Amino acid sequence: MNRESPLSPRRSDLPTRAAAAHLIVIGTNHRTSSLDARERLLRKASYASLRKAGGPRPPWSDLVLLTTCNRIEVYALTEDPARAAELVRKTLGVSLDERMLYVLEDRDAAAHLIRVASGLDSPAEGEEQVTAQVRSAPSRRPTRASERHLAAVFFQAARVAPSIRTLAGVTPRDASASHAAIRFLEAVVPLEHRIVAVIGTGKMARIAAKELRPHAEIRVVNRNHPRARELAKSLDGEAVPWADLQTLLADADIVLAATAVRRPLITKQMVRAAIRRRQGRPMWLIDLGFPRNVDPGCRGLPGVHLLDLDGLAPWGQRPPSPAAFARVDHRIRKESERLIESLRPEAFVDVTALRKTAEAVRRRELEEAFARLPDLSEEDRAIVDKLSMRLVNRFLHGPTERLRSLPEQRRAEIVREMVVGLQGGSG
Repeated sequence: MNRESPLSPRRSDLPTRAAAAHLIVIGTNHRTSSLDARERLLRKASYASLRKAGGPRPPWSDLVLLTTCNRIEVYALTEDPARAAELVRKTLGVSLDERMLYVLEDRDAAAHLIRVASGLDSPAEGEEQVTAQVRSAPSRRPTRASERHLAAVFFQAARVAPSIRTLAGVTPRDASASHAAIRFLEAVVPLEHRIVAVIGTGKMARIAAKELRPHAEIRVVNRNHPRARELAKSLDGEAVPWADLQTLLADADIVLAATAVRRPLITKQMVRAAIRRRQGRPMWLIDLGFPRNVDPGCRGLPGVHLLDLDGLAPWGQRPPSPAAFARVDHRIRKESERLIESLRPEAFVDVTALRKTAEAVRRRELEEAFARLPDLSEEDRAIVDKLSMRLVNRFLHGPTERLRSLPEQRRAEIVREMVVGLQGGSG
């Protein structure tokens, strides 16, 4: 990836004020597309292909590609959201009638990124692996320009993720696809005295192997045999040479594959050969890879039970309580406003001036009203104060959202007129 041409335009081609840009995200995830579709999009999603689609003057000033096992998303800063979204859609090869892509803008895009970073948009709610993926995503892109606003946005989303998880009452301790696989196996397959083949030695494989070890006999296989030996030794298991993978498939009751590959390493032909030596014993294939480690065609073979990431998704779902969800949603909205403010500071300066003027008018009118109602108790005064604050916020919400989307000069003119009107109309 580092050899690809930079996606961003030359410094001279960048907008003179990046704050005028909108934050958008165009993507798909486990809720909107199948594993088949996500693998297809993953093959097309690259900085090189996006740069080619953007041409010499792309509609974005900054762009980050975020790919995980559950999503393919493109985040961009752009002054033309519609054109940027259309170019990304065409790059990914998604037709308009497929309806697998979502497009979110500004605060909604920022809120989505925070949910993703917090693991609340994952099948296993609260997983922390995605936090690291969000934090590192900007560093994986080609870079030339010195202004990289999205890097700060991604870093901030990752920074607040732990506090969002805490507020939601979810813990990353057992939130992952590996833990979902364990919950499935514990519920469906008797684990005692079973032979479990673990293919891979990465984090996902290690989590699963550690959880299974108290119940089953662990055999580890990896192309890097010393790493297989190291993991097997830590679990009092056995390291199997890569050349013996076919034999291991015939012996194991459960095969758990979690490696980074571009194409399936367990083929339909290999599983057929293993079946002939199993004497009718069922075979459980748990595929934690993205792209998949196991040929999906194995699902139709006799005695074979195959679960991939989409199949395991229900076993990872433990959503926050309704009360926690409300708290989290409020916090995420506040954080998303801060993120957008960091991208378009002058827009918020103008709107802040309007809100400060409205608040000053509210306080003045409130004081005059209280002077005419001297018998109000402190409790009644607090109720009236809160009511007036809520009314002002509700009246201003729609107009201020519209103001933030306007060009700077037009926005400033309208705000000045509104401020003068409020000051002149008070009393």
